Amino acid sequence: TATPRIGDILQKLAPFLKMYGEYVKNFDNAMELVKTWTERSPQFKFIIQDIQKEKVCGNLTLQHHMLEPVQRIPRYEMLLKDYLRKLPQDSLDWKDAEKSLEIISTAASHSNSAIRKMVN
Repeated sequence: TATPRIGDILQKLAPFLKMYGEYVKNFDNAMELVKTWTERSPQFKFIIQDIQKEKVCGNLTLQHHMLEPVQRIPRYEMLLKDYLRKLPQDSLDWKDAEKSLEIISTAASHSNSAIRKMVN
């Protein structure tokens, strides 16, 4: 059997990156909705606080967990760049890793532009 490599594995995840762009585009609205309903509904606020106390939440807020996906793709991009710098160019994973970086960089670029549109 072939040994799985980072590059080919990440390429298989590429279709999911389109959802990431949509998530980033709607992120500010989602955060605002959580804030609004937390202020408007004591029951909603209680439920959110109750869930956040769960051990699985690691003492982090809902907003923190919502931010994680936004930060993830730029992190993948940095890790892949570092991986490629350290990977010998004759490695079996070189071309796949390079293609994965191209795909992830495009997703990161789209998300950064979506974030800029939200800020402006």
